[in-house]
Amino acid sequence: MFEAFRQQAAKQISGWSLPEKVGQLFILAFPGKDAEAARPLIERYNLGGCYLSQDNADTFAEARTLTQAMAAMRRADFPPLLLGVDQEGAWSVLSPESTTGPGNLALGSAAEPALTAAMYRVFGTEMRSAGFNCILGPCADVNLKPNSPIIDTRAFGEIPAQVASQVAAAVHGAHDGGIVACAKHFPGHGDTASDTHRDIPTVDKPLATLLEQDLAPFQAAIRAQVELIMTSHIRYPHIDPQYPATLSAPILQGLLREQLGFKGIVISDSMNMGAIRRNYSPVDAALLAFKAGIDMIMLSEEHYDHQSDYLDRQLAMVEAIVAAVQDGRFPESELNAKLERVVAFKLARLTDMALYQDFDLAEHLHIEQQLAQAAVKLLADPGRHLPLHPDMEVVVVQTTPLADYGNLVNPRGIGPNQAAPAFDYFARTISARHHHLSVLNHAQTQIFLKTAQPSRGQIILAITENYPLPGEDFAQDASNALVKQLAERFGDRLIVVSLRSNYQQLPADIGQLCAYSSRPCSAEAAALACLGRASA
Repeated sequence: MFEAFRQQAAKQISGWSLPEKVGQLFILAFPGKDAEAARPLIERYNLGGCYLSQDNADTFAEARTLTQAMAAMRRADFPPLLLGVDQEGAWSVLSPESTTGPGNLALGSAAEPALTAAMYRVFGTEMRSAGFNCILGPCADVNLKPNSPIIDTRAFGEIPAQVASQVAAAVHGAHDGGIVACAKHFPGHGDTASDTHRDIPTVDKPLATLLEQDLAPFQAAIRAQVELIMTSHIRYPHIDPQYPATLSAPILQGLLREQLGFKGIVISDSMNMGAIRRNYSPVDAALLAFKAGIDMIMLSEEHYDHQSDYLDRQLAMVEAIVAAVQDGRFPESELNAKLERVVAFKLARLTDMALYQDFDLAEHLHIEQQLAQAAVKLLADPGRHLPLHPDMEVVVVQTTPLADYGNLVNPRGIGPNQAAPAFDYFARTISARHHHLSVLNHAQTQIFLKTAQPSRGQIILAITENYPLPGEDFAQDASNALVKQLAERFGDRLIVVSLRSNYQQLPADIGQLCAYSSRPCSAEAAALACLGRASA
């Protein structure tokens, strides 16, 4: 993919010290907004890149200050740092200033690849304006198991061919936005019922089935010239009975490189996620990953728990790999081959990338609004109550207890949700436009169920939500229980408004309108759809 730059890359690395070579194969992280935290990694070890999150910058101004300071630390004869961010819609950075859109599942519901490309062009344009040069997306996972706790709205859907079309559009859109893209989580995280932030899932199906289902979007991404592919910490025993994908040569070399023909850069998902950390020592895992076919290891030590010794542990990891090269466990010839590929990629794609340019926020918000509205679907309305008649008596119910929003803004910095629940945006939008309406929180609804007199004209809009949270779950039990109670009481006069995926199990014979997203734009679009309005 970057062969034209291979000779130039080989010449450049020939003068590097061994620590500088090893450091180039790591994408590490640091807490806080001060670039000085990364100086030892950048200056001493020629660090390959950084994973940056909301913890590192809340605003575009902070991001520009940070990335410019990091660039100033890099020696002029070293290639640019790869600065990757999880700007993928359902996860995001620089929230609420950046334009997140409704997220991939909503884009899949809209089913308009041109709009998906436009949304990812927005991501590319905005992230370059912040000084970032890589979007760690799109997710190429297929929601083959809808109860996945970590993929869900981050995927484009559950039909492989449709997901493949959306992934290709996303890659093309990111490239139109001038930024590097990264398809993840190879060979696919969508057929799992567990979260690799916690343990190693297993996908127990043959290669032929994987090629037909899970791998179709990755094939589409490769055809679209995606530059990076991120691995998953998942076992696929029909291909490799011993190791998860990140540590598997049959998967990374035999399948990804040889069978699928990928010639770009292979990066690991975080090597400090529970799937790896709880089963392998850090150095052993890194050596296995490099041997298997990983080009760049991401987050040898994460900073999410804000450990005081995070820097020492990252430096120790680089030194441990230096020692492994010196004693022959990691042959220098293999190290150099990876370096040539990584540096050639950077020379081709990062060296001349335009950063810090202004963008048209109004245009970006218009694209976001278009997509959010196109995604909303009325899945069931047995009582034919939507759109709401102006004279209808409507009760809007917050099915989530207020206490269950405690982890809405995850403190780990990954892909933050908005600080206010999606329910608030829905309630505000519909309340401003429908005059026979009351809004009840979860506790008030319990009282309402006990005391309210039945009214045949009364329509109940029950709002359900879910949010992607790495390593933990958004509480659902109380919300599900309340929906069941409401269904028993109101039957087809109950319409569940899903500010989330459509994979929720609902009682029979009630209505459902789905936004496929918990983002504010989707909550507002769902409210307008209830009213039969296309826009504000």
